[in-house]
Amino acid sequence: MINPFVVASSPATQGARNVLKSAKMRPGALVLRNFGHGAGGGSYFGPSAAAAYSGAQCYHSHAVGTQIKDSVDSLEKYCEEVRTARRGLDNDIQLWVSVGHYSDIAAGGAWEKSWVEQAKELKLAGADAVELHFNTPGVAVAKDRIFNYYELVRHCTAMIKAAVGDMKVMVKLAVEGCDVLTSMRTAQAAGADAVGPTARWKAFCMDLDWRRTQPRPGAGYGGTQATPIVCQAVAEGRVNGITLPMYAGGGVFSFDQAARLIMAGSDCVQLGALACSGGTMACKKLIADLEKWMDEAGYPDMESLKGDALKLYRMPEDFAKARQNALGAAYKAAQADAAKCVGCGRCEDVCWHEGIEIRDRKAYKTDRCIGCGYCFQVCPTGALSVPAGDILAKPFEK
Repeated sequence: MINPFVVASSPATQGARNVLKSAKMRPGALVLRNFGHGAGGGSYFGPSAAAAYSGAQCYHSHAVGTQIKDSVDSLEKYCEEVRTARRGLDNDIQLWVSVGHYSDIAAGGAWEKSWVEQAKELKLAGADAVELHFNTPGVAVAKDRIFNYYELVRHCTAMIKAAVGDMKVMVKLAVEGCDVLTSMRTAQAAGADAVGPTARWKAFCMDLDWRRTQPRPGAGYGGTQATPIVCQAVAEGRVNGITLPMYAGGGVFSFDQAARLIMAGSDCVQLGALACSGGTMACKKLIADLEKWMDEAGYPDMESLKGDALKLYRMPEDFAKARQNALGAAYKAAQADAAKCVGCGRCEDVCWHEGIEIRDRKAYKTDRCIGCGYCFQVCPTGALSVPAGDILAKPFEK
């Protein structure tokens, strides 16, 4: 792939026209959204889209808005969309296609036969890979109501892989209501060519004046706060034997979120919510920002960036403890800066060891301080401060 970015199945990839529009950002791959999915509905950011694009904590959910039927409502039409998209795409951009939907399983009937037929026809139409989309909100939650999630992943991965032979089968996995490591292991054992752990939950988002609430209850929920959860899933997979390529996603609205996923061990990054809510310009900016940051940070290529933060996971226990204790010792040794202290008492309020006290409207450490650091987190003026990042980095330098 020309770069590690995959425009995920979303309104931004619904039909050949939108695929070609999204291709202007020059991603490594695009996933044509599965047919019959419907369109519209919009999205909602809390507190704001600006917060998300700056990398600040923000949630993202589907909003209330017009929804319409998909004009592509048959396999024949869908295959023509694939052919149209493939003809219009640059040869160095991959075209993946989504097969099936978990609602097919819930509805019953001959869904397996339908999925196999779709996969075979889409291969003939010119798709580069098939994606099994198992992260739709509710898929994992439904496992105890309708089906066993892990068995579904195993069965469908093996079934589609057998149907398409040497064509790549990508398995997009939920992090909701399941053990994602088990899901990845299951997909890997069943013959998947890549896995994509992706954050998207069912959630009940509301305003206190609930009548004014924009998100739909139970709709897909994500946002920048989801990225650490996906990083955990990726890292856990990498340190526990998952060798498959990964294309993780969740909360990627700025370059730093993308960098974190790659540093946790993912080969690629999904741009789904950003693509459909921010457009091609926002995605192009993210890609350029990541390249610029890598140059500034001294990463010559993606391979050097991938998995770099796993050193945190693989620290020997004695090294990890020494690093932790070094910060604790600094917390314990540091006294409040009298010039900055306003005697607000917040430090004393959060101390559970009588390690700090207010005298004459100034904070003073006592010999009972253990260096836990609570007081440093609540000090509003910076009177209690240590260079925590430098302290934690120093053991690595040694």
